Amino acid sequence: MKSIKICLAVFLLLILSACNMETNNSQTSDGTKNDSDSVGVRDHQSLTSNAILNPNLSANNWMTIDLPEIGLKNLTFGRIAEGYVTKKDMPLPVYIFCDYARYDNRVYHYSYLAVATDSKILFKDLADGYDSGSYEDILYVLDVDGDGIDEIVVQQNVGMSGGAGQYLSRIFKVVNDEIREIFNSTMLDPSGDGWSVFDTGFTSEFLNGYKLKISNTITGYSTIIDISKKYIDDFFDENGKGKRNISISCDSFMEFKPEDVDGDGVFEIACLQYVSLDGHSDGVGYVKSILKSNPQTQKFEVIQTAFIAVE
Repeated sequence: MKSIKICLAVFLLLILSACNMETNNSQTSDGTKNDSDSVGVRDHQSLTSNAILNPNLSANNWMTIDLPEIGLKNLTFGRIAEGYVTKKDMPLPVYIFCDYARYDNRVYHYSYLAVATDSKILFKDLADGYDSGSYEDILYVLDVDGDGIDEIVVQQNVGMSGGAGQYLSRIFKVVNDEIREIFNSTMLDPSGDGWSVFDTGFTSEFLNGYKLKISNTITGYSTIIDISKKYIDDFFDENGKGKRNISISCDSFMEFKPEDVDGDGVFEIACLQYVSLDGHSDGVGYVKSILKSNPQTQKFEVIQTAFIAVE
């Protein structure tokens, strides 16, 4: 009997110890949950200011840094580039800092853009206005509007689902000590319901003989592809023409890369989009567009288009 009581006591102690360990693992000293118990340990950190009056900022790969002056902590250095973002004779560093503290996989994160001028460090919260972070940030600094001053091009992978993923493509310019957005690949739908992708002008129509004509309303480009091998017979009528009134759908820009297409020293933006027709998984190819800044309208316009078919 004595040995049974001892075993029971030991068993109770083990249970209490396990419960105590679980409590410690699920909460920190300030009451927040640990990454091991929950996806997030704190909310997205919002900027309390858009600048720091201290130009001395050095950052190395995977270095962590606290910036209490603007309400940020535990940031990790992500990307760096250099360009003439304020003056033609003074190259300045441009950074992207990442906040991985909300997640434990060191992949998904919130991003902050920073420009170190000669008198202060300017900041832009790249998640401001969006209910998502990023899996990857790509940074370019070069002149895309032809004024001789470099702009900041940021390409982010904001979603991994859907096969091709989801992307957010933006261009920023430093104006009056502010990082100002001058292009965004997404916009609120006119109906106010959700977001829509920048329209590059691609449409399609079914032709007889199992053909699909893909056209661009902006450049006049068109091509015809054979889709007979992609769909079952019930998809077509007796003339080999698609039965339903559907058109191709173009995803966000999976590539958004500056290229000096015309060789004039000003960079255009080469864009690539995944294209589907009858459901998102039935990719029929990709559309490529070249965007160029119009100095009169100060907007980016489609100047070249093409379609790349896939089997």
